[in-house]
Amino acid sequence: MMQTPDYQAIFEAVPNLHLILAPDQDFTILAASNAQLRATHTSREQSIGRPVFEVFCKNPDEPEEFGTSVLRASLERVLRTRAPDRMAITKYDIRRPAAEGGGFEVRYWSPLNVPVLDDNGEVRYIIHQVEDVTAGVLHRDAGSLNHPDERFRAALLASGTGTFNWTLSDGSLYFDSALEQIFGLTLGQKVTSLDDFVRHVHPEDAEQVRLAFEHYAHGEDFTVEFRIARAGTDKWLACKAKAFRDADGKLSYVAGACTDISARKRAEHALRVSEIRLRQLNEHLEARVAAEVAERTRTEEALRQAQKMEAVGQLTGGIAHDFNNLLTGIIGSLDLMQRRHRRGDMGDVERYICAAVTSAQRAAALTQRLLAFSRRQALDLKPVDVNRLVASLEDLLHRTTGENIKLVTSLSGGLQPACMDVNQLESALINLVINARDAMPHGGQIHLSTSSYYHSVVPDPKKRGLTEGEYILLRVTDTGTGMPPEVIERAFEPFFTTKPIGQGTGLGLSMVYGYIKQAKGYIQIESVPGAGTSVCLYLPVHKGETTPVEVEPEGAPQGMGETILVVEDESVVRSLVVEVLNDLGYQTLEAGEATEALTITESNQRIDLMVSDVGLPGMNGRQLAEIARQQRPGLKVLFATGYAESFTASDFLGPDMGVITKPFAIDAFATKVGEMLGTQNN
Repeated sequence: MMQTPDYQAIFEAVPNLHLILAPDQDFTILAASNAQLRATHTSREQSIGRPVFEVFCKNPDEPEEFGTSVLRASLERVLRTRAPDRMAITKYDIRRPAAEGGGFEVRYWSPLNVPVLDDNGEVRYIIHQVEDVTAGVLHRDAGSLNHPDERFRAALLASGTGTFNWTLSDGSLYFDSALEQIFGLTLGQKVTSLDDFVRHVHPEDAEQVRLAFEHYAHGEDFTVEFRIARAGTDKWLACKAKAFRDADGKLSYVAGACTDISARKRAEHALRVSEIRLRQLNEHLEARVAAEVAERTRTEEALRQAQKMEAVGQLTGGIAHDFNNLLTGIIGSLDLMQRRHRRGDMGDVERYICAAVTSAQRAAALTQRLLAFSRRQALDLKPVDVNRLVASLEDLLHRTTGENIKLVTSLSGGLQPACMDVNQLESALINLVINARDAMPHGGQIHLSTSSYYHSVVPDPKKRGLTEGEYILLRVTDTGTGMPPEVIERAFEPFFTTKPIGQGTGLGLSMVYGYIKQAKGYIQIESVPGAGTSVCLYLPVHKGETTPVEVEPEGAPQGMGETILVVEDESVVRSLVVEVLNDLGYQTLEAGEATEALTITESNQRIDLMVSDVGLPGMNGRQLAEIARQQRPGLKVLFATGYAESFTASDFLGPDMGVITKPFAIDAFATKVGEMLGTQNN
């Protein structure tokens, strides 16, 4: 007699970590394997019949923790797509048993959520399978950089974007999980070659896709739009990629991104249909005209929204590619140093250190440029003598432009100081001169000029967005190739560049645009193809005391035994800052949060300066400074921030307060501390 299998007993005994969830709003737990219960310190009585996020709740000690959010997003995707969803390695802390001290313990998981469908194709159950990868993550060097971030994957999916890498030496192709989901691949199905890629493309678009990959293989930029071969409504993708070279200068691999533009295509089609209908309307039928105009407005709004999402996808893909390359340089250099160290061979360590530092500095510069474009960096606005700044940069600009380019200046006398951040203005001017140089490959002339400008209340159609008031006009003019109107229209877009591959990031002008707009200025491009280009910066005049800041930086000062309180919740950053200050001759006190810092400020301990992070847990750095100053009137405070917070120094800071943006160079930090303590000239 054949025995009927006890499937519940079998499921509970399997060695893998499984939960069976109901497809309801709370994702109620219906069953759990014994291995799952052991791994999560739970019992079947505590779990069955309860919502999964009630049993495995968010760690209250980590407000930035995102495991619950990304798990819910994955489960909702399974309900929506009726397809498996493999998540990236995710941090999701679990409760520690009371016998072991209670609280939460750090865990990293590799989750997979698989739907079980009924006869009608509806989701009946969700199998939640996980693998505990905590040990591998915590013991792997640079682990935080080596495993993908589920938040970033979620951002790619939200914008309809996935990425791929194509190795030219062997033709192998790799899709990330976001692109696999966009292509509609089933669980376990992979795209590993160009032929596999093309098999998923609509037959009418296949040849165009092959042509695009030929362009990529020759190092040429190319954008292709194509449909995925599937039944039902067409899914349109836009693919853009860039080829990268190895250390020998040979083309090595292609990194690209595909963005779902189906919404845009549908909107464009609807707009074309709407326009045809509108032309056919009888002008005497006012009611029909009004209805079509309303439909056209809705269609245009849908198109704008689709284009906005497409732009987000392109920006996300661009950032992903740039940071992947920079992280490769950092991780690769650290790995090589570790290998040399294990062998006791320290001969090439300095070279690898330089490579890692260079990549890290480029990553920091990319972040600052993105913050500048988004107008969310911290600015230190002060009165600046623009003529003096231009004159101080002349030698540097001469060396930058080369011998075949003549640099001419025309600086008007008697100009009022501009209200600007001197470092950002210097960077903007250097960027504009470099762009002018690149527009004159066979030589020419760059003309820098300054003058006063007053913009009246009467609107000027050529200067829309420029408000009434007094400005200093800084103009950079070249005799180069010039720009056509369609290029001028896109000149300030991030990652847009007309330069060859490897000679421009497309962030220079967008950075200048963001900085000038944040400083309440205005930027305008005037250009004629073949006749050169003028970039005009309208810098607002400073109102108030006119003591322009010094353009030339002073050397980093040494301390004289002053005591500095360092408040920083990141222990690595805090220990680094303390060590730097000790090396400079300062005495240091340290605190990991605001309450700990207030305990120190309430004491009789001498404190000459407080260096505080802005984004502290609980009470932020600005609130801490207010309370500390009530205890110690006149206490000097230097804020260090790595957040993209939308404030300028004049808005955020009080008397005897300063700000420095992370990441900062040690010399710059030392100089800022000396400036705050009044030891700059010692």
